[in-house]
Amino acid sequence: MKKLLFPILFLATITAHAQPTIQWQNTIGGSDIDQLYSIQQTSDGGYILGGDSDSPISGDKTENSQGLKDYWVVKLDTSGAIQWQNTIGGDTSDYLYSIQQTNDGGYILGGWSLSDSTG
Repeated sequence: MKKLLFPILFLATITAHAQPTIQWQNTIGGSDIDQLYSIQQTSDGGYILGGDSDSPISGDKTENSQGLKDYWVVKLDTSGAIQWQNTIGGDTSDYLYSIQQTNDGGYILGGWSLSDSTG
């Protein structure tokens, strides 16, 4: 059972004096607590999501956790489908709070870690 998920994502088009129209929405998560802290539209029109996860392989999560809590990076295409994902962390807790696409198409991550250098 999903306890807390990456929040439902949606893309809305707003016109003057009109209600927003949902273009797509998606709920992403594993079996435990997964939290979204950062989202950015990427140069290909998709989205990069960054947060942390307690979940093992389950639901939409395809990689096991390395410790108690790990960075979880998810790349979505223009219609909200998962293109790829990556779980990054050490043997204890790692918290990802910011992700940005760089000029060369890569990504820079910002957060903090309680894991030691062996994790």
